[in-house]
Amino acid sequence: MTNSVGRVIAVALASTIVLAGCSSGGSGEAVDNEDLTVWFMRDDVPDVAQEWLVDRWAEEHDGAELTIEIQDWDGIVTKLQTTLSSPTQTPDLVEFGNSQVITFSAAGALSDISDMTEDLGGDDLIPSLVDAGTYNDAMYAAPFFAGARLVYYRKSLFEAAGIAVPTTLAEFAVAATELKNANPEGVEGFNGVFLPAKDYGAAMSWIFTHGARFATLEGDEWVGDLSSDEGIAALTDLQDIYLNATTDAATATLDEARQGYIPFSEGRAGMFIALNNAYANIDPAIQEDTGFFALPGIEEGEIANAFAGGSNIGIPAQSPKQELAREALAMTFEEEFQNFFASEGGWVPGNTSYAGPLSETELGAVEVTAVENAVATPAAENWGVVEGNDVLRDMLTRLAQGDDVEAVATETDDTIEGLLNN
Repeated sequence: MTNSVGRVIAVALASTIVLAGCSSGGSGEAVDNEDLTVWFMRDDVPDVAQEWLVDRWAEEHDGAELTIEIQDWDGIVTKLQTTLSSPTQTPDLVEFGNSQVITFSAAGALSDISDMTEDLGGDDLIPSLVDAGTYNDAMYAAPFFAGARLVYYRKSLFEAAGIAVPTTLAEFAVAATELKNANPEGVEGFNGVFLPAKDYGAAMSWIFTHGARFATLEGDEWVGDLSSDEGIAALTDLQDIYLNATTDAATATLDEARQGYIPFSEGRAGMFIALNNAYANIDPAIQEDTGFFALPGIEEGEIANAFAGGSNIGIPAQSPKQELAREALAMTFEEEFQNFFASEGGWVPGNTSYAGPLSETELGAVEVTAVENAVATPAAENWGVVEGNDVLRDMLTRLAQGDDVEAVATETDDTIEGLLNN
């Protein structure tokens, strides 16, 4: 994100006093009809799932209309801040980015749906997204779908360099460095692994797996933990990879960081880390030579704790159609709808017991395992400001430039604490 986006998020957070005036149960069910408005984000919910939901609602409600309005990610926080505070403008059901939802839960802008947890999936709901949708021990937004990053690698390059698929996080670093040094095809600027400092989503796997969480709540204060033993171990490992297994970790742009399949397809990287849907963007000429695995954990046989990117779905507290919205929410957790995420979208559905269509493929099975082991970012209402102000990208770039790990960790802890406790 740019700093301008960070300021937008900060404005939304500053407006929580206004949103907190919203009731937790809406304005009652005094409505004239059973029409509903639902907001989904662009390219997230498969078209066939949307059509199913519209048709199902009409069947169950004597032809009533469920209108789906597609929203763009750019500017969505500001738009939600405006619409969710108004009973005349608010949609009745809304998809949120999983790192955004805490802002609106803490503001009182969403209705408590804790009593629906078991019916929506209970223990089968994606754990990290349950955490993302929970505030003060109550669930305000249910896990909708998620994806977690996997490691893609060139089989032929591993074979030429005499490298086996790593089974621990330490082995991964060694493999990436050895692959870079071997550079089997003699490519200029070759990366053992394409791991840009600006891709903090990938870096979170190291931080979470070592046991750090960026910040933990102690009493009423958030305390940064990157300078803890666990945090230092994670950042040291990352710096080792940046300095010894990559060529452009410190210089790759944000757009380049988001398209790791490009240097991989061009032969400039032996590995890259991305969601499972990145496979389709790899050059078809090398897809058969492409393998994949979930990033391993500290000990052999363990899976790393990745960050699960995805969405939650909740009911705006100002919607005048609370009971109808709860019914529509329940529909999106029926098996047929959830299956569409797995079969058509390539996502792990919020209720993982419906991930069968994805689990049946080798790539999808790895994805499901990664998501089930994923961890959420801190449930702090100001977390969006941390991400929006590029605190994490700045920290990782300093590591990639060779700055002292302990100094970087301590200074970043101070910055995070200042933002979260503001």
